[in-house]
Amino acid sequence: MTDVAVAGWAQNLAPELVRLLPRQLLDAFVQFPDVVMAFVSMGLAAILVSAFWIIRGAFQASSSAQVALKAQGLRRQKDHRASVLIGHIEGADRRVREQIKRAIEEGFGLFAFQAEAQVNLFPIRLPVLPPAAHAEKLRRIALEAHDVLDRTAGDVIIWGKRNWLGKLDLRVTAAPGYGRMPEVMAIQTVWRGRPDPAVEKAIAYVCARRARPVLNRPQDYKPERLQPIVEALDQLVQDPPNEISESAMLEILGDFASGALSLGERGGNIRWLQKAFEARRAYLDHIDQTADPGAWGAAQQEIGRALAALGEREGARDKLEEAVSRLKIAMDALRATDSLQHAEVAMRALHRAEQTLVQRKRVGLRWPV
Repeated sequence: MTDVAVAGWAQNLAPELVRLLPRQLLDAFVQFPDVVMAFVSMGLAAILVSAFWIIRGAFQASSSAQVALKAQGLRRQKDHRASVLIGHIEGADRRVREQIKRAIEEGFGLFAFQAEAQVNLFPIRLPVLPPAAHAEKLRRIALEAHDVLDRTAGDVIIWGKRNWLGKLDLRVTAAPGYGRMPEVMAIQTVWRGRPDPAVEKAIAYVCARRARPVLNRPQDYKPERLQPIVEALDQLVQDPPNEISESAMLEILGDFASGALSLGERGGNIRWLQKAFEARRAYLDHIDQTADPGAWGAAQQEIGRALAALGEREGARDKLEEAVSRLKIAMDALRATDSLQHAEVAMRALHRAEQTLVQRKRVGLRWPV
């Protein structure tokens, strides 16, 4: 059909369409063309808006169905392995998610007695808010993430965003214990091309720490089982990941100090006590007593324990005396918080350090100057 024929057909069709319109509408259009066009425009706008919401609703329904099916499948195949989910990472392609997946699969066992992890990409989008955002908004996002874990029988979920410069802002959370508030860990790092192996290990550790916690109670494990984990953390402390957030490094540093102290107190090499002392002192430099008195008091308690153990083995009176001083400070700080367990540990360590001082004086030990 030629352009001339199309134009002639359109000219013939227009009068026919006009005849189909109600007489009142034609009269109104003749008398008030602007008003009629305004109503017609509003009608068209309403149709377009309705179409948009219908399409959007259909898309959301399809996405929800996809999430539900994936969740059911993961729940059915749940086994003894830890389940780690990787949600959507805004601004990153699938390759970045696959790299994170591989990093967790390869590094998880290093921090969990060689246990395996089942890592899956999960079709969920969760907002990434700054850590200083409103507490209620952060809590709602955490609850949404925990709902996903509940539906999938998962242990840990990760999501985040990445900007065009390669800065990666991740969020990690696990199902909270009974009666505890949900907590979300923020990790900022740089992810360009092939990431730093130390960054990969750090992310694997953060996941393993939440799925299979070990160093929150290191005394529950035999030293020979605990030592490989502490040695792996020692490598991260000695050669820290490039451009990783302070919060993530403080978590690694604190857990390393606790593990090294446990090894040293239970007859391990004295170097573990020295490393624990140095790590906790470095950790303490980044903790504000007024902002987090519990963490500050716990750090003082572990410094005191490390000094007391070093003082016993080296026969160093100055270290024992400093240990007593540190443990008293720790007890005062911890009594004002809910850290009753740390306060009891500090009390037992203080009692032992004071007894050691008394016994050494009683037998007439010659102290070094």
